Amino acid sequence: MSQELGGNKPIKGHEDPRIKRPPPTADDSAWTANASIVDPRDLGPLFADRARLLGEDEAIYNELLSKVVAALMPRDIIEAIWVKEFVDRIYDGQFYRRVRVGFLSDTQNEAVQRLLQLDSSVIARWVAGDKAARASVEKALKDRGLDWDTIRGRALSNKLDKLEQLDDLIGGADARRDKALHNLERRRESGARPHPPIIEGIRADYPVPR
Repeated sequence: MSQELGGNKPIKGHEDPRIKRPPPTADDSAWTANASIVDPRDLGPLFADRARLLGEDEAIYNELLSKVVAALMPRDIIEAIWVKEFVDRIYDGQFYRRVRVGFLSDTQNEAVQRLLQLDSSVIARWVAGDKAARASVEKALKDRGLDWDTIRGRALSNKLDKLEQLDDLIGGADARRDKALHNLERRRESGARPHPPIIEGIRADYPVPR
């Protein structure tokens, strides 16, 4: 873990405009100056270890987490948990979007082979970007009076339920991402920070019975 993220000196990152921090006052300026960044990866194995799919690059996730920590600057364990949740849902949403693109590509390729009746080797070379294979596919489309909108429409005609399921996964991940950011924002707006000296003085004069 780099000293920049785990040390006592606050990180001066770019602040997310959606995070509304209470305006600094003379009473809490000392707290702001001395506050340290709490990185989610410093909270123990429950947060440091993330289950990954085979082939996933851990460095990509860690880079995203580091940038978000620098931008949102979590000040305590609660904020660190919400920041971790925010990053995880971003990562999930992007994963589901890649799955969606792969699903659309696969269904289109299957439709091309089914409707154009081309050899599987031609389709394989077309998918790989071979220019000669691409010309063969375009010629077959023209000969049959088809276009790409027709191909894609027929490809999805009986698979719209799968596409809808993927869209629901994306929407759910985005909603949980926004909720994590909202929870962090709401906690900061509520003033979840050390009490200023004047309040501590009142507490000293009128202690709470126990």
